[in-house]
Amino acid sequence: MLNPLRPYADLLKVLAVLVLAGGLFVTGCERGEDRQSAKDQATIAKADKARAAAEAEAAENFRAANACGLLLKDVNRQSQAAIDEAARQKEAANEAARRAEVAAAESQRRADQASRALQDAKTQPACRQQLEQKLCDAIPLL
Repeated sequence: MLNPLRPYADLLKVLAVLVLAGGLFVTGCERGEDRQSAKDQATIAKADKARAAAEAEAAENFRAANACGLLLKDVNRQSQAAIDEAARQKEAANEAARRAEVAAAESQRRADQASRALQDAKTQPACRQQLEQKLCDAIPLL
């Protein structure tokens, strides 16, 4: 005998299976989204950690570069001071050389005058006679 409710019961079974399958599908999708979200969060955390490490390294490099810049500035200042001192010493040496040349020329002029005076004295008989006299050994010649 044919049960008039059987097709409705079968339809309800099919609907229940479809609802159950849909529920499992939705639950699986949500679980997949949760997994993907967790993976994404882990990736973001890694990226944040890498960014923080890069920022720290950049800050350290910047500090080191500033320290090097200060050292270079100090070396440059010392080098410039040495260059200035060398120029001053060169100028002083040039001035001393000029003064020595002037003194040497003056000494040469005096020596020439003394030599001419000696030659003139040798030509005069009274002076020549005095020049030929032997002096006391105790008197140093100046």
